[in-house]
Amino acid sequence: MLLFDAQVPHGTLTAWLSFGSFFAGVLNSIAGGGSFLSLPPLITGTAAIGVGAVTAQATNTVALWPGQLTSMIAFREQLRRFGWSLLPLAIASGVGGEIGAWLLLRTGNHRFRQMLPWLLLFAAVMFVLSFPLGRWLATLSEGRRYNTGLIFGMLVVSIYVGYFAAGGGFLVMALLGICGVHDIHEMNAIKVLTAAVSIGIPAITFMLAGKVYWPFCLLMAVLAGAGGYLGAHFSCRINQRAMRRAVALIGFATAGYFFVLG
Repeated sequence: MLLFDAQVPHGTLTAWLSFGSFFAGVLNSIAGGGSFLSLPPLITGTAAIGVGAVTAQATNTVALWPGQLTSMIAFREQLRRFGWSLLPLAIASGVGGEIGAWLLLRTGNHRFRQMLPWLLLFAAVMFVLSFPLGRWLATLSEGRRYNTGLIFGMLVVSIYVGYFAAGGGFLVMALLGICGVHDIHEMNAIKVLTAAVSIGIPAITFMLAGKVYWPFCLLMAVLAGAGGYLGAHFSCRINQRAMRRAVALIGFATAGYFFVLG
């Protein structure tokens, strides 16, 4: 039984998976969109050994979770600053993430594979729109803050995150604009905490359900964790506009890749 598609050499796919995992961790800690890099080689590798697309998606979620945890360490000062005030959002994220995981486990492999390019396209479009949309929505809030709406909205967004994850960070940023959250330190704290919870709860669910392909997952987890920490640590030195453009291009290219594969 071959580990990889015969059309892609073993070493090439291993390098692709390693590269994608490390920079997925970097992207997730800075701008989001890490799955645009990690999912294509994972889908290719698992398909070659007869592992379904749902397991590949579950593996991707588990593998990228360490990157979220290391980002939390890097942003620990912001998290300490807001403390227990973030608890309601963490709970909403956990509940929503678990609902999304439940839905994924009940989606057939063929159906999920059909949905994949559309989900990636949605994530890429949301990435492009989230920043101008967030700024526009911020003007509508007129300085008011809607905490109840933020909690309910986080529940809904986290359902998507638990199901697919890619693009979840973009949705969170748009949600913060709608609900009147403008302090950059609070935004960073909310983003890293809710991502860690809304991905972590599904990750545990997928592990308990036996839907993780560990030979790929372990490699990805180590590299994504390293990338997440380094990305968060050096985020202030990175040109955010250039990074957003790069992520958008990667997102549309990834969606196009899976549309072509059919």
